[in-house]
Amino acid sequence: MRPGPNDSRWGPIVDDPNRYSFSFLAPRILMRRIWRRSPLSPAERTAAIDEVYACFKKNERLIAADITAVFG
Repeated sequence: MRPGPNDSRWGPIVDDPNRYSFSFLAPRILMRRIWRRSPLSPAERTAAIDEVYACFKKNERLIAADITAVFG
């Protein structure tokens, strides 16, 4: 189950983009882009969280295993 966009568990994903190994290509590419922009300003961090949330929401059925790995 994917948590809501304001859940505090999204923050660590963008704070350390290499923390998780995603099996689906879309989040892997997104994490690589976020990693290249690191360190993030507070505004960039919020935008990155929104971007990751949107990716997970759009691909929820395809990346169910990744969502479970990250959020339990």
